[in-house]
Amino acid sequence: MNDSDSYSHDGHRQRLRERFLRSGISALSDYEVIELMLTLCIPRIDVKPIAKDLIKAFGNLRGILDADREKLVKVKGIGDSAAAYISLIKSLIILYHMEELEIEQVEIPTIDKLIKFFKSKISSEPLEVVEMVCLDSNLKIVPNGSVRICEGSVNCARADIRKIIETAIRLGASSIAIAHNHPSGDPHPSTDDITFTKRLSDACRPINLSLIEHIVVGRNSCYSFRRAGEFDVLYDESLPPSRRGCGRKKSAADGRKVAEDGTDII
Repeated sequence: MNDSDSYSHDGHRQRLRERFLRSGISALSDYEVIELMLTLCIPRIDVKPIAKDLIKAFGNLRGILDADREKLVKVKGIGDSAAAYISLIKSLIILYHMEELEIEQVEIPTIDKLIKFFKSKISSEPLEVVEMVCLDSNLKIVPNGSVRICEGSVNCARADIRKIIETAIRLGASSIAIAHNHPSGDPHPSTDDITFTKRLSDACRPINLSLIEHIVVGRNSCYSFRRAGEFDVLYDESLPPSRRGCGRKKSAADGRKVAEDGTDII
């Protein structure tokens, strides 16, 4: 590469940065967002072809961030340093959502925040995992209140309810919210998921521990048991025990759009 090529690439990089700083990320095309990211970790060469190759290999920015190092370095121009930088970006996104949810026990976690938090942590996991958040009597996050209960299970029904209860007691929780992912990408709960939620709810009641939410995380969307109206059935004492937890679909009370099947549109 001669000096004029280097000057041309440097000028393009500067113009790309200036456009981002002036107009925000919405002013950039998909490959330009990736190109801008690559300019921060790959010096002195034209990274536009690399950005386009990454999109071709992984589909979009989310696919690139979800890719592991072994797959990233197979793309021409992506070395260990660039792969590590891309992984760092994904880790920072997760950390941001964790701190947003857990910051100094100040903020009450809305369903939207719980969805963002759980989605950022487990949506790209290749195996099923179960996460829990513990809250105090004011519905604020307790210290160290985000806990991974299990990972690698075939399905959510195998999660250890005793471990969930013992963890909640140890952390002094008054209520809990749980989430698990569906590696298939489909967030709709299975019969086992609904049965597990009822069993967990039943186990919480004798110790005055409230299960306030169960979120199923798919690839691009999430299912909220509370928004779908499942919890109305779980806690409806007028129904016989055999009917509780069977599920009843309704719109979210806060007016957000929810699909007829209860899938949260985010």
